[in-house]
Amino acid sequence: MPIERQESWSTAWLKVGFSLTGIGTTLFGCLLPSLSSVWHLDDRRAGILFAAQFTGSALGALLVGKDFFRSVLRGYSLLTTSAALVAFSTGYLRVPMFFAFGLGLGLTMTATSMLIGRTAAGNRGAALSVLNVIWGLGAATSPVIASLWVRRCSPPYLFLLLSAALMMTLLLPATRRVLLVDASDQAPRPLGLGGDQTRVAMFAVIAFLYVGTEASVSGWMMTYVHRLPLSPNAWPAVATTCFWVGLVSGRALVPGLVRLMSEAQLLTYSLLMAFGSILLLLLSHMALAVIVTAALAGLTLAPIFPLCLARVLALMQDSPESKWVFAVSGLGGAVLPWMTGELSAYRGSLRSGLLVAALALAIMIILERAGSDWGVSYLRHSSNSIRPSGEGRKSSG
Repeated sequence: MPIERQESWSTAWLKVGFSLTGIGTTLFGCLLPSLSSVWHLDDRRAGILFAAQFTGSALGALLVGKDFFRSVLRGYSLLTTSAALVAFSTGYLRVPMFFAFGLGLGLTMTATSMLIGRTAAGNRGAALSVLNVIWGLGAATSPVIASLWVRRCSPPYLFLLLSAALMMTLLLPATRRVLLVDASDQAPRPLGLGGDQTRVAMFAVIAFLYVGTEASVSGWMMTYVHRLPLSPNAWPAVATTCFWVGLVSGRALVPGLVRLMSEAQLLTYSLLMAFGSILLLLLSHMALAVIVTAALAGLTLAPIFPLCLARVLALMQDSPESKWVFAVSGLGGAVLPWMTGELSAYRGSLRSGLLVAALALAIMIILERAGSDWGVSYLRHSSNSIRPSGEGRKSSG
């Protein structure tokens, strides 16, 4: 029992750190209305910083080594340093600083996911689902923290506070290395790439477009609502928080929903409803309507990435080489927010820029429909990483 409690505390502190990566991933977008004034950013320059952070995040996933725990520690070290440097960066130096910050995020999040998944052994799907919810809770608190902070303090210094919080998290799991390594060594070793590589590639593209869509909508949400006529000062933060609350709630509902319908059906319905939600968001001109559609967008987007990732991991038989899918999806978070900023600057309208997210969802729908006949084949390969393991065995029989 004492060992089990120590293992629980070890993973608990990693989950606390993972919630901080949720804050870190969304922090720039939440601070953007204030940072645009302090740093004299237009939409094009802001888009470049988005691209720098998410490009770094994508490449950080590729830096994960075989020792997942050591990769976690390296990620926290890089995050702590880069977050502090972002707070004091000026001019063009902000681009490499945001790149380094993203590199730390990608390394930390990917290594933590793999470490928790391996430590959880037979309950990997449930553990990773909880981890995604924890990340979302951190992301959901980011708008509130940012809006409260900028009322009294300089916006860039919030990155310094994040650096201090990450430093505390870095020190805590370091004392539990032996337990985590022992637990991971007892887990089954991956068998390598399996299944049809074309299927893996298709779901990797969907993951790329999904992460880009989520990053575009969440990253530009505060600025979008802030620019609406007669928008109350508090509503940009409220809208962004509602988006993340919707996302977290939707992810928490996935295990129950897959008992009512197949994962393929849920993916199809989620893509279609998310597309409609984004269109409603862009057609809304009143702040209250934007808040409602933002929550709906988060709720309908929520199942897409876990379902897509579950298919990829099943097809690749949980191989560590699946980290390239994390990298590809992270690049979506770099490319689409940048495209949003570029289109917004070109058209002089952020609403036009956010059409990038709607277009991405339309492409995802086309890709998913083109591969819809793969659903039955997937269920035969799947170890069902979202449903409880007992139910997964029943459904695959």
